[in-house]
Amino acid sequence: MTHKCGVTPLSAKHESRQNITAKTLEKALDDCAADHQYEVSDIRCGGLQLRVRGSVTWTVRSRLWGKQRRWAIGGPETKPDVARERAGEVKGWCRRGMDPQMLVTQYMTGVPIANQVRVGGERPVPSWGWTRSVDAFLDHILKYRSPETYDDYARTLGGKMRLDQRKRHSKVPELGRFEGKDVAAITREDVAKCVAEVCDRAHRTGGHLKSVLGSMWTFLADDCRREETSVVPNLLLRLKTPERRRPAIVRDTPDIIALFEDDSEDPNRDVPSPARLGRALAIAQSGAMKEAAALSIELLAGSLQRRRAVIGSHRAEFRVMGDWEDQSADILWSIPPFMRKRSNRRRAHLPHKIVLVPPTVLAVRRLDNLAGDQAYYFPVRAGADKKTKNPHADPSFINHALQFLPGAEMSCHAWRRGFASHGQRELGLDLVEIKMILDHSEGAPPSDVTAGNYALDPLLERKRQILLAWSEWLEKRVQEAIAADPGLLDVEALKDAIYFGRYGKPRPDHRASPLLDAAE
Repeated sequence: MTHKCGVTPLSAKHESRQNITAKTLEKALDDCAADHQYEVSDIRCGGLQLRVRGSVTWTVRSRLWGKQRRWAIGGPETKPDVARERAGEVKGWCRRGMDPQMLVTQYMTGVPIANQVRVGGERPVPSWGWTRSVDAFLDHILKYRSPETYDDYARTLGGKMRLDQRKRHSKVPELGRFEGKDVAAITREDVAKCVAEVCDRAHRTGGHLKSVLGSMWTFLADDCRREETSVVPNLLLRLKTPERRRPAIVRDTPDIIALFEDDSEDPNRDVPSPARLGRALAIAQSGAMKEAAALSIELLAGSLQRRRAVIGSHRAEFRVMGDWEDQSADILWSIPPFMRKRSNRRRAHLPHKIVLVPPTVLAVRRLDNLAGDQAYYFPVRAGADKKTKNPHADPSFINHALQFLPGAEMSCHAWRRGFASHGQRELGLDLVEIKMILDHSEGAPPSDVTAGNYALDPLLERKRQILLAWSEWLEKRVQEAIAADPGLLDVEALKDAIYFGRYGKPRPDHRASPLLDAAE
């Protein structure tokens, strides 16, 4: 007599193979009450069995250290899909040569792996503390990645400052829960809860934190240091970032679709308005700022290159396209590969070349005179007690110069974002032309073999036309900003406003030019 679900109950033990479902499990409970004994192997998960022998138990068989073994991973309350997931985890541990007994104990008793050492009274596994793990990971990043990546990760994890190892960055506050804990005791669930809390506060920050922690756990679980850290490999593999909350949208007027849908979570990612771009450049040209700070803004605005390339500009990178005595002659700027983002797809092994046009040309000439016998246009300040590997100023110099412009505060990347956004709408540029200037694959698709390996013309004339149109558009915005606020011509008033914005107090009468002494 054959029962439903394809199982024939017999007093003697026998085995069948089928797709185990909730009905199979329900039938097994009835057969167990009738003292039947048998095993059902799941066809969807190799090694997984539902055993009926005095009780109903889920088991999984796998080979560990050359021997076939069996583990109990659940009882009758465990659903088939959950049993398959547990069986996959156990087999994964066995493939990596790790005894899954503590994982199985967690399944059967509910006691987390991190607590089993204390419950069982065993000797704790060797591990590193949280602070030691962060420092070791950041040392690795500093050795193999760029200084900017180190700074980014250190600000996230609370690591040592790169330029002053005696000080630490302030970390993402939710990471405070891990202070004083061994990394081996930090579970996947702990990390998931931490990331979820950060995402609830600032989703973009939470997503970045998950990425940084994933890299850190991969480093800690590497074969060469796993004996010291006892971190489980792939612990954070495929850890999901919580979904972003849908914000409430309240808008009274279109206003060019609220200037391209401003990002309320990260204001630095917003597109600056044409008026704000014009006001910022007007202040830089007014004479109210320290000359080096003002020229850094003018070079950034006119060239649209990354702040690292601007602040690390070397006089050997600039070549006048004509007679040096001709003050209006264009200047060719060849940005070396080590100042570019690393990517074979954007031909980063070659210099990125752009043609600078007036008035940016005049800013470069003033920088050349200001540098004197220095090779870099923004050298480290003489006598500055700073630990730096670079002979030029830190890229944050430009951030500080932009941070205190009255009514025009913005980030360095805002100029590039403004060019890409307004260039499409105001100048009719297409994305290929925008990428040519921004050093994004020189305008070619990443998978374009011809553009990446054969068509190597830097297209200088087209780049010149684009930057000339951009410079003319910017100058019009400057004139509009001055017409809207004639106070932009009052140098002393601007100096007072800049000083007050930086220090929160009126400028002393004896201070003639107050801007950003500490940032030079």
